[in-house]
Amino acid sequence: MKDYTKLVQEIIAGVGGADNITDCIHCATRLRFTLKDASKFNQEELKAIQGVLGTLVGSGYYQVLIGTHVGEVYAQLMEIAEMKEGRLKNAKIVAEVKKDEKSEKKTGLLDRFSKMMSDVYAPYIPILATGGIASGLIGLLSNMGIVDSSGLTYQTFYSIFYSLIYFFPILLAFTAGKHFKCNPYVAVTLGAAIMYPGVADLLVTGEKASLLGINFTAYNFSGSFIPILLSVFCMSYFEKWLKKVLPQMTQFILVPFLCLVIFVPLSILVFGPLGGLAANGINAVYDIVSANGILVCVVFGAFFALVILFGMHWAVTPILLGVMAEQGFEPALAAGGMGNYAALGICLAVAVFAKNTGDKTTAGSAAFTNALCGITEPGLYGIILRSKWLLGVMVVSGATAGLILGIGGVAATNFSFSGILAFSGWFGCVNFPMYCVGIIVAIVLGFGFTAFLVKSGKVKEYN
Repeated sequence: MKDYTKLVQEIIAGVGGADNITDCIHCATRLRFTLKDASKFNQEELKAIQGVLGTLVGSGYYQVLIGTHVGEVYAQLMEIAEMKEGRLKNAKIVAEVKKDEKSEKKTGLLDRFSKMMSDVYAPYIPILATGGIASGLIGLLSNMGIVDSSGLTYQTFYSIFYSLIYFFPILLAFTAGKHFKCNPYVAVTLGAAIMYPGVADLLVTGEKASLLGINFTAYNFSGSFIPILLSVFCMSYFEKWLKKVLPQMTQFILVPFLCLVIFVPLSILVFGPLGGLAANGINAVYDIVSANGILVCVVFGAFFALVILFGMHWAVTPILLGVMAEQGFEPALAAGGMGNYAALGICLAVAVFAKNTGDKTTAGSAAFTNALCGITEPGLYGIILRSKWLLGVMVVSGATAGLILGIGGVAATNFSFSGILAFSGWFGCVNFPMYCVGIIVAIVLGFGFTAFLVKSGKVKEYN
């Protein structure tokens, strides 16, 4: 493993020192800090550090973009002595920081919502993408007649993706429990209880049911996310209250017991139907927005790469996944990847036509990462955001490819990333040939426009 000691020490200084770090996690390319004093997050100092591609404040985090080797940087960051000492000290005051009203006011409602969705959903995104690859491959083999779709081999690989979708209430219960600071294992048991076949089979959405002599309209939890988040959120406050009022010696048994015997029925009677109403409302809005499917594909093709860049996709992706789980396909997820391929074309052109060797190297590395893994941040921060012209090229190229997908009626049937490693996840999408045409158009337009702009001198940054 490469030594990143100098890099992590400079990053710690740039975020205000170890004492200013309440927590730190990482995603595919970024370190995500939770800080006590946001004013100490020095973006200019951080951007000047060799090895830092950029910074961002959003989704409730103070983010430092590193690249695909962020896991190694994070591991060494956590081993720095001052970091260990600072986090240990801060662990004692995290609860007080959370309760600080001024601290809450500094973070907007949308940022708090995005942070919550990120904390709850982010751990499962790589697994969803992996499952999408497996189900795409087995679907292709089935269509070729190599594998019987009714046999165990097909069902085994098919389940890698769709089991995640079906059992989302159980999976999300765990990460929601961690986010809302309650016992995540109790939360998982709550999710498992409402998904237990003896219960789930009796909960047919829209049908009348009876529990404890109370008649209600049932809601089936499979593939849903709103009811379990509501349940765990409310249960977290109930758990905190129980720990205040119950004697210490009884809490080991009584706290989980009371949480479950109260919130399992409440989830079925109250939070399920409430979540169903919310889901119906979201679907109604989605139906209105997606009434013009071509326009939706154009908008997502143009701007979804930027939505991901600012971390706002956590407010959108769960909704799209819910729609896909309900109807079996979803067009915006497919169109959203076109901006990534446009960015790939742009980086390839800069790698070929830029005059500066450093720019060529940066663009080539970013293009490789994008092509292989579908990760766009190195290209966005390192190449595209340096020029308004290139940002415009990405938007126009992505929108054009999105238009092609919209006309072709392309829609995702799995969740999968862009890029070579995840490409098989798209084999089963609606109108796969037109999806491939969209990719080619996005790359060719991104490359062609960029080559023209660089060679004509419009993009002075790379002359």
